[in-house]
Amino acid sequence: MTAYTKPLPRPTDVDNAPYWLAARNGVLECQCCGHCGRFRFPAAPICPFCRSRGARWKALSGRGVVESFCRFHKAYWPAFAADLPYLVVQVRLDEGVRLYSNLIDVPDDQVRIGLQVEASFEAVTTDVTLVKFRLAAPAGA
Repeated sequence: MTAYTKPLPRPTDVDNAPYWLAARNGVLECQCCGHCGRFRFPAAPICPFCRSRGARWKALSGRGVVESFCRFHKAYWPAFAADLPYLVVQVRLDEGVRLYSNLIDVPDDQVRIGLQVEASFEAVTTDVTLVKFRLAAPAGA
C-alpha cells in the first residue's frame, strides 16, 4: 500500500468508529434507531425522526441510486489535483440514508441521476477503508 496523501477521516472518533470498523471489513453499516427503527447517517446520539436516544449499528444493503452528482474541476486540496476532473455523488441507499462519495469505474458520459449503484470498499491505509460506489450488479447476479 502506497502512502495516501488525501485528507482522511478519524476512524477512532467515538460516534463514527463502528462505521469505519465495518468498512474495513467490507460492510456498510449505520445507526438504526432502537425506538422507531429508522436508519440515520451521520451517527448521532438522538434520533432526528422520533427524538429518542439509543441506537444499534446495522448492516445496510449497500445498494442505492444516484440522486445528484457534481464534477469538480478545481482541486481544493493539492492531493486531488491529479484526479481532476472527478465526480462526487450523492447516493440514496435503499434503506433511505444518503451518502456522499465517489463513483468509480463509470465513464463520465454514463453518469446520470437514477443510476443504480452499490458500495465498494477501498482500503487506503491500514486503518481506513473508504466507501465508494460503482454500477450495481443486476439483481440476482
